[in-house]
Amino acid sequence: MIFLAMLVFIFLHMSMFWLFYRLLKNPSVVDVGWASVLATTSFLYLVMGNQNMVSFVAGLLVVIWAVRLGGYLWFSRISKGHVDKRYTKLSEDWKISKDVGFYLNFQLQGLLTFFISLSFYFISQRETFLLYDVAGLMMILLGLMGETLADYQLQRFKKCEHQGVCDRGLWRYTRHPNYFFDWLTWLGFSLLAMPASWGILAVISPLTLYVIMVYVTGPMTEMGSLQSRGEAYAEYQCQTPMFFPGLRRNSK
Repeated sequence: MIFLAMLVFIFLHMSMFWLFYRLLKNPSVVDVGWASVLATTSFLYLVMGNQNMVSFVAGLLVVIWAVRLGGYLWFSRISKGHVDKRYTKLSEDWKISKDVGFYLNFQLQGLLTFFISLSFYFISQRETFLLYDVAGLMMILLGLMGETLADYQLQRFKKCEHQGVCDRGLWRYTRHPNYFFDWLTWLGFSLLAMPASWGILAVISPLTLYVIMVYVTGPMTEMGSLQSRGEAYAEYQCQTPMFFPGLRRNSK
């Protein structure tokens, strides 16, 4: 019953953000909705579950995650009227109206957040704090700091350079450090869920995110980068790992 309630909540939440899209004429608002619905759903699981130190800390961290990501996206993109090229490209070949297409897209993204937020259902079933939890918490903090630094480095590059490929800082070791550290954050949440009964199912959360980032969002983003930056980005692809950080390779 709790899962059905969450699905209904997610449906209504994403419908509200679709109305924001109609108002602002910017489908990129769904990215803010993604952070908002993930955090709210996760927090609701905790409120309805066991009240303990694990759930309190996890709830605080997911709120920090959502405020940071949602705030960054809003102030760096939505408030400036920037439309993500991914959504422009996505809607080009639709046989249905863009309004209907984006409504379905928003709901699909909402459904994906249902699977990602499952970690918090299992966290809410836990009883006590374990020494093991320190590993998960450290991973979450590392993810939050890494994602924040990656976004800062990218914005600083755009402000100072205006063109070319950002290969400074964390972007030197992976083409998508913001994705990687976001994934690491949710991997940490799944670790906090593991001690619960059937907590192993929390692995669905980071697996879902990995598939989205590596096989959907990442390739779409890189396609746009290749179109806008050409050979410079192609060389960057040859030299730099896509997702997991690693040493740069010499281009052939």
